Amino acid sequence: MGLLDQIKAALGFGGGGERGDRNAMLLYVRCSRCGDIVRVRVNLANEPAQDFDEGGDAVAGYTLRKTIVDSKCFRPIPLTIRFDGRRRETGREIDGGEFVTREEHDAARAARTSGADAP
Repeated sequence: MGLLDQIKAALGFGGGGERGDRNAMLLYVRCSRCGDIVRVRVNLANEPAQDFDEGGDAVAGYTLRKTIVDSKCFRPIPLTIRFDGRRRETGREIDGGEFVTREEHDAARAARTSGADAP
């Protein structure tokens, strides 16, 4: 990695979470009302909140709470993802949408792009 790449990565203009960004988690969410699929990048180093054990002395895990808004119907889609103490996912919940794969996101994006090209 060159100096310019290191500066870009430090400023957040690096790989966009696809590859090489170990602190990034990409989520793909489909709105249950309009069907729009949204890609969301989560910074695992900063966004999840600490959950403490019962004594309040040690970190027992992390919880990410995020509300996503799509670009069609602008409906808020709240989600919660839980992590253990090493930031490994242990569970997820979503209200008003569903988690989908990157492939589904890419296919929807391609269909939207090809539909825009049609006369």
